Amino acid sequence: MKEQIKALSKETLIYGASTVIGRFLNFLLVPFYVNVLDPKMYGVSASMYTYMSFLNIIYTLGLEAAYFRYASRGENEQRSDKEERELFSGPFLFVLAFGGLLTLLIVVFAPMLAWPVFHDPKADITPYIPEFTRILRYSALIILLDSMNIIPFAALRIDRRAKWFGVVRLTGIVITLILNFVFILGMHMGVEGIFIANVIASATMLVMLGPTIARRFEFKVSRPVMKKLMPFGLTNVPAYLSSMMVQVIDRPIVQAFLGLAILGVYQANYRMGIMMMVLVGLFEYAWRPFFLREARTDDKRARQIFSRVFTYFMLVACMVFLFLSFFLPEVLTVRLPIIHHAIFQKKEWITGIDIIPVVLAAYIFQGMYTNFIAGIYIKEHNKVLPFVTGLGAAVNIISNLLLIPILGIMGAALATLFAYMAMAGALYWQAQKVYYIAYDWRRVGIVALYVIIAVVLNYTLIPSLSVYVHTAILRLVLFALVVGALLLTGFFSKGEIETLRSLARIPGGRKASRPPEPEPMQSATERQEG
Repeated sequence: MKEQIKALSKETLIYGASTVIGRFLNFLLVPFYVNVLDPKMYGVSASMYTYMSFLNIIYTLGLEAAYFRYASRGENEQRSDKEERELFSGPFLFVLAFGGLLTLLIVVFAPMLAWPVFHDPKADITPYIPEFTRILRYSALIILLDSMNIIPFAALRIDRRAKWFGVVRLTGIVITLILNFVFILGMHMGVEGIFIANVIASATMLVMLGPTIARRFEFKVSRPVMKKLMPFGLTNVPAYLSSMMVQVIDRPIVQAFLGLAILGVYQANYRMGIMMMVLVGLFEYAWRPFFLREARTDDKRARQIFSRVFTYFMLVACMVFLFLSFFLPEVLTVRLPIIHHAIFQKKEWITGIDIIPVVLAAYIFQGMYTNFIAGIYIKEHNKVLPFVTGLGAAVNIISNLLLIPILGIMGAALATLFAYMAMAGALYWQAQKVYYIAYDWRRVGIVALYVIIAVVLNYTLIPSLSVYVHTAILRLVLFALVVGALLLTGFFSKGEIETLRSLARIPGGRKASRPPEPEPMQSATERQEG
C-alpha cells in the first residue's frame, strides 16, 4: 500500500508542480487585470469564459472520460499498437470534425450572438458590439484548439508522462502570460488581447502535442471502438454540464441581476480562491488514472488505499483552507513592497473580499466529490452522475436566484458552497451502494472540528485581542495551535509518521523494538472482515 500511495504522491507532485506554477502565473494576471482593466471589461472576460466552459463540454461530448475508461491499463495489462491507435484516433477525429462545425457556426453568427451573451442591465453595450463580435470568434477558435488537445493530454496521463504533460501546460500558460502583457500594455488592445493571447497559446500546445498525436493517430475511425466509447461519453455529458453549472452558472446570474461591472468584482475575488482550486485540480489529475489502475490491479487493496487517500486529502485541504482564510484577505489589501501598492488598491474590488473564505470552503467539498467518484467509475455506475450533478445545479441555480437579490455576490458564493455540499453528499451515498469503502470519518471529523473552532475564534475572539497584539500574529498562533492539537491528540499513527518520513526522504532513525501499532483504518477493516 505504501508504494502505491508513494506513486500517487509522486505523480501528484509532478502534476502539481506544473499546475501550481501555472496557476500562480495565472494568478499574476488577476492583479494585472484589476489594475489595467475597469470592472466592466473584466466582467466581459468572465462572461465569455463562462460560456466557453459549457461549449468545451459540448465540443468533446464526454470522450475524454470514455477514452480514460477504456484506454487505462492495469500494471501488468498489455495492449497492441493497433488497439491503441483505434482507441485514440476515433475520439480525436470526432472532436476535430464536430468541433470544427460548431466553430464555423459561431464565427458566422457571432454578430447576432454578441447581444445576448454580453447583455448588461446596467449599461448600453451598443458601442462595443464590433469588439464583442471579434471576441466571440476568437473564443470559438480557442475552444476548438483546446478540445483537440484534450485527448492527447489524456494519453499523456494514461502513459504516466507527467513531466511532459507539465512542460506543455506550462509553456501554454507562460505564452498566455507574456502575450497578455504585450497585447494589453504594449499594444493597448484591452480585453480583446486576452483572447488573442489564448488563441496563440492553445495553438502552441497543440503543436507540442504533435508527437503524441502522431504516435497514436491514424486517419481511420473504428466503428466498434466508437460504439463502445460514445455511449459512455454521452452519458457523462449531462453530468458534466450540471457540474459546470455548479462551477460557473453564478456568473451569468450575477451579470443578469447586477451587471458586467459587479460580475468583474465577483470574478476577481472568486479567483483568489485559486490556491484551493489548485489543490483539488492537481489531485484530480493524478487521482483518476491512479484509482482506475489500482482497482484493476488489486481491488481489495485498492479500497484500503482509497480510504487512506481521502483522510490525507481532507487533512491537507482543511489546513490549506484555514491558512488561506486567515491570511489571504489581508495580503490583498496591504501595500506590497515589490509593486508598491496593494493588489486590490481600488475600492470597488475590495467590496467583494468577504466571499473568499466561502469560495475556499466550496472547493473542499468539490475535492470530496472528486474522491467519491472513484467507485462510480470503477463500477461503471456513471448513470447516476447526471442526477447527482443535476441536484448540485438545481441547488446552485435556486440559491443564486434567491440569495443574489438579498446578499449580492455573497449570495452567489454561498450558492456555490451549498451546491458542492449537496453533490458531495449525494455522490457519497450512491458510490457506497456500489463500491463500499470504509472511510475513516472519525479522523476526518477531528480535523473538521478543529478547523471550525479556529474559524469561530477568528471571528469572535481575535478582533477583541487585536487591540493588544497584531491580528496576523494572533492568527498564526491559532493556526499553530490547530497543528499542535492534531499532533498531540494522536491523530497520526506511528505507521503514518514513518510513511511521511519515507515520502519526505527523512531518515527514520533506529527501528523500534516492536512493530508499530496498526493504523485506525487497518484495524477497522480487519474487524469488518472478521
